Amino acid sequence: MSRVLVVTVPVPAHTRNALPIVARLVERGHEVAWFASRHFHDDVEAVGATPVPYGRTRDFDGERLLEEFPQLAGLRGPRAIGRAYADVFVGEARNRIADLSALLAEQPVDVILCDGLSYGVSLLAEVHGVPYATIGDGPIAHAHGPTPAFGPGFQPMSGPLSRLRNHAVRTATRRWILAQAQATHDALRADLGLAPDGRSVLEVSMSPLLHLQGCTPSFEYPTPNMPASVRWIGALRPDPPANWMPPPWWDEVLTSRRPVVHVTQGSIRPDMRELVVPALRALADEDVLVVVTTGRVAEPDLVAALGAPLPANARVCEFVPYDLLLPHVDVCVANGGFTGVTTALHHGVPLVQVGSTEEKAEIGARIRWSGVGVRMRTTSPSPRRLRAAVRRVLHDPGYRAAAQRIGVEMRSHDAGREGADLVERLCAPGAARGALAPTVTRQ
Repeated sequence: MSRVLVVTVPVPAHTRNALPIVARLVERGHEVAWFASRHFHDDVEAVGATPVPYGRTRDFDGERLLEEFPQLAGLRGPRAIGRAYADVFVGEARNRIADLSALLAEQPVDVILCDGLSYGVSLLAEVHGVPYATIGDGPIAHAHGPTPAFGPGFQPMSGPLSRLRNHAVRTATRRWILAQAQATHDALRADLGLAPDGRSVLEVSMSPLLHLQGCTPSFEYPTPNMPASVRWIGALRPDPPANWMPPPWWDEVLTSRRPVVHVTQGSIRPDMRELVVPALRALADEDVLVVVTTGRVAEPDLVAALGAPLPANARVCEFVPYDLLLPHVDVCVANGGFTGVTTALHHGVPLVQVGSTEEKAEIGARIRWSGVGVRMRTTSPSPRRLRAAVRRVLHDPGYRAAAQRIGVEMRSHDAGREGADLVERLCAPGAARGALAPTVTRQ
């Protein structure tokens, strides 16, 4: 039996994505302590892990991220990424290190598993000589040579301008967009007595020992010099809930002769006027069944945002398990959260991606590049444009064919089981301890 420490940030997906891996570790007899926001302690206990509360680390409600960090409101693309890294993720690294240092002093661990945004964990692991693994629940940010720089949502291109464009954007990102986050992280290394390692904060989000990437290669850009630590484990799908009660209209989904269109804004964008309201208006007169999941927004609040009764072809629920819903869906209209997108692809469902906040530009770019859907470069589309995008995906079989091709690859993986297998190997006798894999400085 090994003792495992799990560390996650309070954003819902970044915490819940680790649940299946932790559940498998607990089932195999390992002792798991989970440094997590109080908002997720019930989820942690449900899989048999022991929740450890934040101390100095800021504990916020990740489903109300814009309320907690109003400086992020209105930002798009690289500017939003830079501010989020500086204020939310790298910005909490010092407090995270303080909390975890006290924890490790009392209870040494065999391995640490964290989401890639839990900055400070890599530094602490290096100081204590503890092996650590990261969970990749977003596009890979390791971009060199012909691979597009992370942030603007560029796609791969060929020709002599490719490397010039990518080098220019990477340089601008490090010197300006991520400059504050980079300076904070470099200062922390120095404060802990660690030598400079030359990596950007984006590269630091991937453990040099083991990085569990929550997708498969066909949904990621070809990357020269991909770190040897990357292991593809497929979509990070949650275990089926034991007590979910289907809504009264569930049989309509199971037996629908009309195409089923699923609409979701994800877990951290509660303003239904961004995507859900335009989608309901766009599809009201279409011969489709529209299934909307709202997260924590109740149906009366959605109706109020719509300013009219729900269309006759719309069905609304706060939550439906994706593994039950998606096998019956023809098109998924989503704001482009990584876990939702990869889970849709696991089931071979093509997408209409609406959203340009957070890292959505990067996810949308991969949707277009892989041919699995339509990318809309906006957060608030007009009903006319959205209707045209849904029709395009419904009527062009190429999108579904591409999604199904990736789905075959995704379904060959079980992220919970494979993730647990790999973490076990990392803490097994003979695994790397005392020194992390050497860091390579790249220009």
